[in-house]
Amino acid sequence: MKRVLLIAEKPSLMRDIQKVYKTMNLPYQIDFASFVGHVVELKEPHEYKAEWKKWDLNLLPMMPERYEFRVKKTAYKVYKELEQTLKANRYDFIINACDAGMEGENIFYSFYKRVGCNLPVKRFWTSQTTDPAIRHALTNLIDEQDLLIRNLRNAAMYRAVFDWLIGLNLTRAATVKGGRIIKIGRVMTPTLAIVVKRELEIQHFKPEPYFQIEVDFGTFKALWFNPKTNENKVAQLKEAEQIQASIGNMATIKDIKTERKTMFAPSLHSLLELQKEANKFFGLTSSETLKIAQNLYEKKLITYPRTESKHLPTNFANQIEGNIQTLSSLQEYKDVVSSILANKKQLESVKRSKKYVDDKKLTDHHAITVTDVPIGKKKLTTNELKIYHLIARRLLAIFMPPYVIDKTAVVLESNQQYLKANGNMVIDKGYTVLYESFKKKQEHPLPSLQVNQQLPIVQSKILSKMTEPPVRYTDSTLLDAMFHAGRFVEDKELQKILKDAEGIGTSATRAEIIEKLISIGMIAREGKSFVATQFGIDVINSVGQHDIVSPVLTAVWSKKLKDIVDGSLSSGQFYQEMQQYVKETTARFIQIEMDVAEKQQVVVGKCMKCGQPVIEGFKGYACSNKACKFFISKTIMKGKITAIDAKKLLTGKETREIRFTWKSGKKGKAKLKLVGEKVEFVFSNPEKT
Repeated sequence: MKRVLLIAEKPSLMRDIQKVYKTMNLPYQIDFASFVGHVVELKEPHEYKAEWKKWDLNLLPMMPERYEFRVKKTAYKVYKELEQTLKANRYDFIINACDAGMEGENIFYSFYKRVGCNLPVKRFWTSQTTDPAIRHALTNLIDEQDLLIRNLRNAAMYRAVFDWLIGLNLTRAATVKGGRIIKIGRVMTPTLAIVVKRELEIQHFKPEPYFQIEVDFGTFKALWFNPKTNENKVAQLKEAEQIQASIGNMATIKDIKTERKTMFAPSLHSLLELQKEANKFFGLTSSETLKIAQNLYEKKLITYPRTESKHLPTNFANQIEGNIQTLSSLQEYKDVVSSILANKKQLESVKRSKKYVDDKKLTDHHAITVTDVPIGKKKLTTNELKIYHLIARRLLAIFMPPYVIDKTAVVLESNQQYLKANGNMVIDKGYTVLYESFKKKQEHPLPSLQVNQQLPIVQSKILSKMTEPPVRYTDSTLLDAMFHAGRFVEDKELQKILKDAEGIGTSATRAEIIEKLISIGMIAREGKSFVATQFGIDVINSVGQHDIVSPVLTAVWSKKLKDIVDGSLSSGQFYQEMQQYVKETTARFIQIEMDVAEKQQVVVGKCMKCGQPVIEGFKGYACSNKACKFFISKTIMKGKITAIDAKKLLTGKETREIRFTWKSGKKGKAKLKLVGEKVEFVFSNPEKT
């Protein structure tokens, strides 16, 4: 019998596949192993050439002849164990069980190349981790030479190389010119530019007063408007007072228009849509939502979350009753589920609707939805429950009736002054009954009115208001701006490219990009909003019109990567174009004058070792005395050590309780304190070690 090694992307997926495998009778014996995400990464410049360690404009662009990988420090043990497993056993082939997508290919093949393996590879491919889906994937392994898989692998590798070339060469050029570390990135810099543009609009905004005239009819209110311009604002108080004075005691209804609006449930969630909704309803950041969704996926409760798609494939939709039935175990959905499953005609109608089910609109994965695994006794955190219910509601909503309202607009006239009132009457709540708790305002209908009817005016008043600056971006609106980056481009053809490329970044990377901009001090969070720092503004002002600032750059190259996957562009041609572009763009970047403010040093306390100031750096808090090696890392076992925590440690106090992840994978809370120069844990439960 053949022996096979299956390598999963994460230990949790490995265990899930292993459990299903034990119930099967396959014609080969599988041994199981697992990565922990990326275990290798592209080498740093100096690892190719010693002289590249020096940050010198004359050495740019740095372009290795061939790209090599190094083992990530955080994954050294995992890498060595896998290397030993491959050396010690005689396997006939390997099964790549990384996530089904471009990044999964990158994780597996970068390891495969680094470890020097030449065994044949089969691809385990599924977007669900339910038992039937795993069983199907194990019995239908795809050959590594399958055209789609091969193209996906090439695109994944070239995306990583392109980002390496752009990021390292332009970061070094900007840093040398600017005199401090200035990180530049293919997606990161255009995202920064979006936030900076909004920040400058706010800074330069000058509020101006305006006035409106509100007329009260007792049962409803109307606003004065100019029938020629349809404008309801006036710039001068005197003009508003003249209008108010000329309005009589009665008004006549001149026109009534009622329009019925039928709104069907929105499409199912892509990761972007889920992140936007979670931010809007619960204030969760994009990175928090991604992390929660990944946990739910690993618990088999939802399908693969890192997806750009909002549609289901036909074969999946045809079996959707099982997924819907799962939700009947939750009390709040019991009646809705039985009503949906009883309406066979509606079920079939939705399955045929291109709004929700369309094989042509699928990316690597289909839309996120709940699986056929019930929550049962699984312990979910409060936030995990929130996200699960958002996904559950969206699935149920598409099988429910539409939301129907009558929108009425009434035009009234009093002494040749015109007034307008609007009202909405709900005809059918439809799917929105699932969202009652999120509704901030109720619809207000107008009373029964008729044309030529005369109504007494109770009173009128002048509303004094000020124009407001544009609002700052939140997680939801910034993600949306990244996705719809074509709005920031005037060229129609480039707009189309951006639309086809689905903006800048991917669902899986956008949250990470935002967090990185925060960590390097180019943007900051203020409540739910993002603010561009002076450093971030200086960088964009300096870089100016260079195409690294524009979303077009990432769109054009994303399109090329998509063409590799589709087979319409060869990898060799892509690589030649990429090399030429990097040479030209680095040469232009070197000519830029970087005018950025010097970094302000944040002193968190005195060094325990030599008494000199301890300064906040990028990775931690270090003694300003270069000869002294005192250092406190900003990240300890995935726990974040803030400047306030560092200040407490340096004054001999304990920090707040911080959440850590132990080597076993278990999570727990503990405080920290300094004992001599060493950071130690302090547990609230003394029995815990």
